[in-house]
Amino acid sequence: MALSEQERRILEQMERELRREDPDLASTMSAQTQTVQRPGRKGYSPRRVATGIVLAVVGLILPLVGITIGITWLAVLLGAVGFGLMLVGVLMVAIPTVPGQGHAPSKPRDTSSFMERQQRKWDERKRR
Repeated sequence: MALSEQERRILEQMERELRREDPDLASTMSAQTQTVQRPGRKGYSPRRVATGIVLAVVGLILPLVGITIGITWLAVLLGAVGFGLMLVGVLMVAIPTVPGQGHAPSKPRDTSSFMERQQRKWDERKRR
């Protein structure tokens, strides 16, 4: 069900008033909804963070296992491997990823006007 002419005029008037009174808010609302990952900005992949945490925990456990075994050379070896795993795990969590490396492609930008997007949302709601 489409909007009537009166509803359309009211919405256009509200949009003009919003742009006049608060241009920052209006530009934010008319811009594409920002996702967690902006183009050109580094972010954190949940899979990478989880892998880093698991590596860090395994790295903490390995030296303890080496100490409990009691064999000196094996304890030193497990301690060094554990330290390496902890370092890699912490770095995986601490350093954000560069966009384009293992990220899913972003959605295409919606360049339609505010009124067109509102009309589309209204139509989708009426179809349900």
